Amino acid sequence: MGLVAISTVPDTGRDEHRPDFDHHQIVAATLVQQPSYVDVADAHWDENARFIANARQGIPRLTAEIRHVRALLSADDPAEAVPAKGH
Repeated sequence: MGLVAISTVPDTGRDEHRPDFDHHQIVAATLVQQPSYVDVADAHWDENARFIANARQGIPRLTAEIRHVRALLSADDPAEAVPAKGH
């Protein structure tokens, strides 16, 4: 059985396989082979899983950057605009 899933538990980076995973920790899957429930046509199961997992950090950073740019555009004096987090 093949399963590529995104969990709420941090990855250790050791690519361990967990046949006894806690289904309460799974938030998305890019491959479930047996039975065939999820099998993405592009066959980029691992890459898609990494993209989904990284979105948890990337989306808030992107949102902060958009807010920062909007503040710059709407400020009479750009020096008065509040800097985005991480700037």
